[in-house]
Amino acid sequence: MPHVYSAANLVEAQLVVDELAAGGMRSHITGSYLSGAIGELPPGDVIGVWLEEHRHMERARALIEDFEATRREPHPDWYCARCDERVGGEFGACWQCGSRAPF
Repeated sequence: MPHVYSAANLVEAQLVVDELAAGGMRSHITGSYLSGAIGELPPGDVIGVWLEEHRHMERARALIEDFEATRREPHPDWYCARCDERVGGEFGACWQCGSRAPF
């Protein structure tokens, strides 16, 4: 299982896991039990996202790059094309059905 992301906090790590899941990739978070040590330890060294299958590594890194670029740009709320759920602009996937955002 390759390490694909070092997160600043658990929320950020979960957003990455959700993005990977929306892209059809399984992953998990490590270091969540150490989150109380942040301050004593650098967050990037504590909380990580690990990909379940190495064969998805290249695609996962591309998806994470897109995710990070999207987070830097403000986006308006959007409606999911699959289930018509209203989703906050900061989310790259629908929380109802997991479909990718249109941007």
